[in-house]
Amino acid sequence: MRLILLTITTLCFTIIAQGQSKLEKELQEKFWNQTGSQITAMEIPVKWNEESAVILKDHRYMQYINSGKVVYFKSNKHQLIKIQDQASLEGFSEISLNKDSKISFGWTTTSRKETTIGIRIIKSDGTVSVVNVEKEEVEEDDKRKIAIPNLEIGDIIDIYIQTDRKERDFDGLDIYPAVETTIKDNYPILDYRIAVEVENDFFLNMNTYNGAPAVKEEETERSATKMYVVEAQNVDKLETNRWYFPLVEEPSVKLQVAFARKRSNEYAAQIFKGEDGERKATVDKADVLDYFDRKFNRAYSYSAKEVIAYIKKGKFKTKADKLKAGLDYIRFNRYTRFFEPIFAYQADIVAGTPRTKCYNLYFGIYENDAQVVNDLRAISEEFDIDYDIVLVQPRYDGELDDLLIKSNARVGLKFNTQPELFFFDFSENMTLERFPEQLEGAEAYIGSVVKKKKISSVTRTTLRSSAANENVYQEKINLSLSDDNKGFKIDRELSATGHFEREYIFSWIHWTDFLKEDYSIYKDQEHFYECGSKKELLRYAEQFTALEDKKIEEFRERREKSTDREWDAATVKDYTSTVIETGRYGDNSPLIVKETMTLKDGYIKKAGKNLIIEIGKFIGGQVELEKKERERTVDVYLDHAKTYIYEINLEIPAGYTVKGIDALNNSVDNATGNFITTAVIDGNVLKVKTIKTYKSNYLKSEQWNDMALWLDAAFAFNQAKVLLEKQ
Repeated sequence: MRLILLTITTLCFTIIAQGQSKLEKELQEKFWNQTGSQITAMEIPVKWNEESAVILKDHRYMQYINSGKVVYFKSNKHQLIKIQDQASLEGFSEISLNKDSKISFGWTTTSRKETTIGIRIIKSDGTVSVVNVEKEEVEEDDKRKIAIPNLEIGDIIDIYIQTDRKERDFDGLDIYPAVETTIKDNYPILDYRIAVEVENDFFLNMNTYNGAPAVKEEETERSATKMYVVEAQNVDKLETNRWYFPLVEEPSVKLQVAFARKRSNEYAAQIFKGEDGERKATVDKADVLDYFDRKFNRAYSYSAKEVIAYIKKGKFKTKADKLKAGLDYIRFNRYTRFFEPIFAYQADIVAGTPRTKCYNLYFGIYENDAQVVNDLRAISEEFDIDYDIVLVQPRYDGELDDLLIKSNARVGLKFNTQPELFFFDFSENMTLERFPEQLEGAEAYIGSVVKKKKISSVTRTTLRSSAANENVYQEKINLSLSDDNKGFKIDRELSATGHFEREYIFSWIHWTDFLKEDYSIYKDQEHFYECGSKKELLRYAEQFTALEDKKIEEFRERREKSTDREWDAATVKDYTSTVIETGRYGDNSPLIVKETMTLKDGYIKKAGKNLIIEIGKFIGGQVELEKKERERTVDVYLDHAKTYIYEINLEIPAGYTVKGIDALNNSVDNATGNFITTAVIDGNVLKVKTIKTYKSNYLKSEQWNDMALWLDAAFAFNQAKVLLEKQ
């Protein structure tokens, strides 16, 4: 979603005092060429009278010029914004900027001397005043804030930003940041324009989507350049929605510029390459095959020899088992085992340069996905495993036919085994059993690989989507009242499978947990502190053990604070956590941890001799739909199909009986999902179970009302209470 200019949080400006400066005169000649009266006379559609603010003008311009060894880049942005109520008045009374170098609308600056900003205010009577930016600017920590003085409802803010940049071309290849933006903004826009001027030496990928006006070409003042423009008028504001992909639903623009001086630079460029100086608007199979040919050469087995030898020694029966064993080996031996010396170095336990004989125990081999991809390809060729190259655009970036920006595409491997396996992501928890959730259900290009040769053909397919029972988050909670009846003693088991495992593994377990498991599997592998002189061995081992103990305690404290935030109406005390399974080995093995804690002063109230238990709070926060969300015209885009299960066992204190359990039994189930609850008394225990299922990662807007039914049921249960009646 594109940000309003005045709320930009990633911009590096040179702030120049205005007044009667030379800059002001230049701005008046180029952009501030309208008088105050002309601006106030601009007509706003009646339908926008109740809007908080209206953007009267939103113009952007980018220019790319090559001159010998120097590349020139110019960009500017000009906005006129009318303030129409107190909310926008407060929002626009101050501009907040970061000190880093990236600009949110798609270009960068590397020097404070490259970018200027001018601000003026037009009153309703046409009077114009220029803001002295230097005077109004203050710095707080990493923020730069510019106050807009004397701003009133009915005023119009006129802002101009310009960046002039030149840089030496050292390697002959530059790929500039992509611009991907909806035409709509948080406020309606009267006049929208984005223009890109490129010289013939540059490559431009640019197009519009979802009903946005087509890109048109305009004449320029330079014979060696071409200008491409998108214009729109009377653009309604962007209505944000829950579970929503703006670039899929809303009129939008995508563009990227690249510069390649030589043909060898073009060959290496990570772009879908068009012709010099010509706009490339689409990507087809031929472009993908060209990209595959440039990126994927033969797989080299020399770096995978150790992995292949390990697989051959093992008793792995199927091709899928061999691949998974190979990736597990790579994950530990080429990556995670080096966590120990990294943390030791950061803690000043070891020096930066180890002994020569210990060097390989200190430094990892892999730095990116490409190296793992090469080794997995080499393994596949060694064991005659059929595989394909996959190129797919995440669902939030649009359909495959809308693919234009290479950096949006995810490239991975699909292994045609039983079951089908994939590799896309390089991490300490990488697995072949699932791929990133944002790729599920997306259409993909498949490059068929002829063994030890280049890709022979490119076809299209749709990647599978995981089912709700593959992604399960579950809590088993045992509750008993504290001795003073003002809180609870809790034992709970948390488990996660599928995508939930990746989501929670970093917050539930510490790096020492999975490293201990790794070393228990690869028993013959040395720790870094087992290599060196006798003196070093003793010192490093002792100091590293102390470091581990310290980090584990810090992690436990973070977990306790995180859990305390989870129970927002109570205070967590006496917290402990134990890892049962890491979920990092075996077919779809779950991540499981157990916790104990005491909840103080929350979720229980006295009513005379009786006690009221907010039993519904123990299933966590639930979605509360606002009135404006009830009607939906855009489709529903979820992360993945999933299931939440809560099993709550409340020990009933002696002398009490439970009232109100009938209200805890409910079922709402339809094609979109469900929320099902059951409650029974078993001896002296109230057993409550809830199941909430999102059956798909995508729903049409017409299905929204069905989804709302079980969302409402889950929220209603979250408010449920039971009465413990004193006998």
